[in-house]
Amino acid sequence: MKKIIATLICLALTLGMISALAEETPAWMPNWDRDADVVVVGFGPAGAMAAKAAQENGASTLILEKASKEYAGGSAPASMGFIKPYTAEEICSSAMGRMTMEEAQRMFDKENELLDWMTQNGLNIVNSTSEGNGPGFYDVVVKGIEALGIEVLYETPAVKLICDPETKEVYGVQCQQADGSDLYVRANKGVVLCTGGYAANKDLMTRFHFADMIDYALAGAPTQTGDGLLMAVEIGAGLDGVSNQQIEWYGYSYKVASDEMGTAILHMGPSLGPDSRIFVNTNGERFMDEEMYIVHSKCQMPFLAYDGTFPIYNGYFNLSMYVIFDQAMFEAGPVGPRDYWCGYASMYDIYNWSEDNQAELDRGWFVKADTIDELVEKLAAQSGNDPIDVENLKKTIEAYNAGCAEQSDAFGRSEFYLDPIGDGPYYAAQILPTVVYTIGGLSGGPNGETLDWEGNPIPRLYHAGDVGQPTKILIAALQGALATGDIAGTACSQLASH
Repeated sequence: MKKIIATLICLALTLGMISALAEETPAWMPNWDRDADVVVVGFGPAGAMAAKAAQENGASTLILEKASKEYAGGSAPASMGFIKPYTAEEICSSAMGRMTMEEAQRMFDKENELLDWMTQNGLNIVNSTSEGNGPGFYDVVVKGIEALGIEVLYETPAVKLICDPETKEVYGVQCQQADGSDLYVRANKGVVLCTGGYAANKDLMTRFHFADMIDYALAGAPTQTGDGLLMAVEIGAGLDGVSNQQIEWYGYSYKVASDEMGTAILHMGPSLGPDSRIFVNTNGERFMDEEMYIVHSKCQMPFLAYDGTFPIYNGYFNLSMYVIFDQAMFEAGPVGPRDYWCGYASMYDIYNWSEDNQAELDRGWFVKADTIDELVEKLAAQSGNDPIDVENLKKTIEAYNAGCAEQSDAFGRSEFYLDPIGDGPYYAAQILPTVVYTIGGLSGGPNGETLDWEGNPIPRLYHAGDVGQPTKILIAALQGALATGDIAGTACSQLASH
């Protein structure tokens, strides 16, 4: 009898343990393959500094990176490596009311502290530009992180945040390895998303910015597909600063060339020689000063002029847009990026424009004709669009040339750049507005907390860098990415473990 009772007691205890274990391991919790105190998603400057700060605060750290080591870094290595010592007041102003002066001062101090660390690791700034441009800047980041012994899992994109479905508390990340298998990484303290913007995600660009999708080229990293933003939104994160002011423009690109190469191939005005070119729409009309500097500009872009008049809703009536230029400009030098210092195509040696433009003409990236009528016909065949109104185009060229003679332009183009379009042959191509990155996105708190739609922090989820900083440009620059990464990594590392 005693044996039977003892057996029953053991059975009851076993069943109780099983029941307790079942309660402790909910159905949504995976079997973890790896763990770290702080898991950082994305290995750009923000992600690197988040990991560095976490480690320095005594937290074990692991970085998950979507790209291979050769193409990691997001927007940073595709940039010119521009560094400018902004003031705390400028940082505060750029935040558009979303930052106190005290927070801006902390950002300023942190930027300078981290630039000192970068300098100790080999960063050299010449005329506000990193030596070696963006790739040089990012090489220093990688060198510093490797010296700290922080592990980076390349070609391991995060695909889902693992969280308690009721409390939304984040426990880790589901990733996909290069062989297609899943990898589950537990975050004992929390996750910091540093996945960059969403400029390469045309669906998000349509939903967030453009009523009717326009075609555009991307000069930044193709990994900017909004992964971190989408994962966070899936568990309830709110958005902030998503507007046209958060698009960082970078000039114009040749459509046919960009489509062929899979990245923006920039249209460049002449550095020397005559600037005998105009931009026109399908009506054959000019609509802007072709020399208008749009890089990082927050003004309303002329090519985005939109006719929403009821009941017509014509859309972007200056798109499609085209560049027209003459033989003098063709002969003056490259009309594309040769030995250039910015943009994904240049920084990764994807394409280097020829010295005399002939190779690109031979590839069909733009067209050549002896008359305007022939030019319009060839351009329509090349682009697949409706032909430009040829009579309007002739009148536009005539009016532009008359303005050149009078040194007065209808769109305010500086007389320094007013060079008339001469006799044929003529050249033309469809050009696209070009984006380098976006900076609006996830709603965040002062320490990088990711907030839900009610402004409450999602437990153990932080973010930094372009995945969500609703500013204009100043703190979104490289040094801003360093600072926001450090701030978020520090806050996450100070949490108690699960």
